[in-house]
Amino acid sequence: MSIIHLNTFVKLGGDPEDADAIRWLRPRVAAVPGFTIEKILPVGSTRALTRYLKHLGLWPGGKDLLQEVHYSRSTDGKDCSYSALGWKNEAGGWVIQNSRWRGLLGQKGITVRLGSPLHVAVFESYFDFLKWHQAYKAPEHTVIVLNSSDFLDAGIFLCRYFKQAELFFSNERFWKRIQLRYGSVIDRSVEYAPLNEGYRNFLDSQSKNYCKPTTYEPLHRCQRTP
Repeated sequence: MSIIHLNTFVKLGGDPEDADAIRWLRPRVAAVPGFTIEKILPVGSTRALTRYLKHLGLWPGGKDLLQEVHYSRSTDGKDCSYSALGWKNEAGGWVIQNSRWRGLLGQKGITVRLGSPLHVAVFESYFDFLKWHQAYKAPEHTVIVLNSSDFLDAGIFLCRYFKQAELFFSNERFWKRIQLRYGSVIDRSVEYAPLNEGYRNFLDSQSKNYCKPTTYEPLHRCQRTP
């Protein structure tokens, strides 16, 4: 499977014949899986995972955007069972996370949630997306989650199909890579995103020293409080 599925790419407005898109649409060799998915359940079925989601402040807002993935791996000749919160990527793999670790079952790829054909929000982490989605009462943006820093260029590439793009990254290395590789070529809303001090505030919004947004607006308007 490719980093982004062909059908999703077309729905975003992409042209499969675009030479610049080939690297993201090219199928990759699938590795032999070292796991078995036993069952997929709705969130709320396993007490430990529910407790973890509540600890993150994402219950009940995030439960409908996740699933419980129950799987097994063979360790020293014995099958061991595990469970985690998960979401699918465009390559058909499951990105999983619980209170102890974050991992991947299957191939790497980005995650796309189709929404507005005009506005896109790009996140490094799915759980950052969940916090944004909950805080701003589910804005109708199309959402792209990179799931890996390897796919920063893919996320930037897909921004070209939208009138407005908003990048929500707390990783300073991302901004440096964006400035070095793209400069003023990218959309103005993206170009100004490095000035977005509000995103760090948003991630730390449980602290009383930071603003707590109640309605959606570009996060660079959310400034540090005294």
